[in-house]
Amino acid sequence: MKKKLIFFIAFLVYVLAILGIKFFEGQSPDSNIKTIGDAFWYAIVTLTTVGYGDFYPVTIAGKIIGLFVIIGSLGILGFVIGEVNVRFNQYMEKKKSGFWGSDFENHYIIIGWNEFGQKVASQILNAGQNVAFVTNTKSDLDLIADLYSSKNTFSLFADYSNIEALNKVNIESSKRIFVNFEDDSETLVFVINLKKRYPKANVVVTCFNPSLKETFVNAGIRHVIAQSEVASKLVASYLFEPHVAMYTEDLIATSVANEDSDIQQYIIKEECDFSGVEYMTSFMKLKLDYNAILIGMVKNGKVIKNPAKGTMIEVGDYLILISSGETKKNLEDFFGVKEGE
Repeated sequence: MKKKLIFFIAFLVYVLAILGIKFFEGQSPDSNIKTIGDAFWYAIVTLTTVGYGDFYPVTIAGKIIGLFVIIGSLGILGFVIGEVNVRFNQYMEKKKSGFWGSDFENHYIIIGWNEFGQKVASQILNAGQNVAFVTNTKSDLDLIADLYSSKNTFSLFADYSNIEALNKVNIESSKRIFVNFEDDSETLVFVINLKKRYPKANVVVTCFNPSLKETFVNAGIRHVIAQSEVASKLVASYLFEPHVAMYTEDLIATSVANEDSDIQQYIIKEECDFSGVEYMTSFMKLKLDYNAILIGMVKNGKVIKNPAKGTMIEVGDYLILISSGETKKNLEDFFGVKEGE
């Protein structure tokens, strides 16, 4: 407010100086500044440092006032340029912090940034999906910007206690939210508040203490991964059957190169050719036409690992299959959707 008042007073003095030039110069027969329009034109070309020289004061009083106009022009020009620069920097800082929000839909949200979250995000982005990050540390914004393209990612700087701020990442239009904190109690408190504000939010969490899995489930979290359990199973597999472990680890990673294979899931839409088709028929077609192996399906939210003969595929079911990166685009064209949910 003080800055605006100073600018207003300076501008008012500037206008009075212009009127003074017109008054004194208008009384001299040798002057070329005869009208108020001439005076303002002289002030404008002086302010913009153009200086055509078509109008200039010839009287002593006019020259003295003109000197103040010249000095005042430098001050006003500097003030305006400075204000524009400040406002531009403020806008860019707000944009960098996600202040204006994202228009992502059917995207994934990762709340909490660390090395583990980075690895999770890379897998999702490799699958061609969009990811919105939420962090409470400003320095993370630069790290995320350096790692990923702004086309597929969005970053929001926000206090984790401000649940309402999540509206800026279109949380209600997202597919899933991964809460990635390094403390189980902090995660539990956050997801309770999150589910209270967004009861339909589809949340995934990791916990370090396996005994807390049931507590998270009671809080409304369907997908709870105990990192130690997953790691122990993989380590045991490497000890007992290392080649199976290597194969499993490769399959759960998103394929990047054409020769990479991974496990994918596709939802059955009404227009899909597999709608109303028997499972084994689809198995054979996928293997023969796309060199993809159908290994299971999801029906009514339940995973069926080895469907019995005669199982029918219906709209809304998911098919789970193994395919290479080379055929992924053809499969997406066939199913009419991208892999995932």
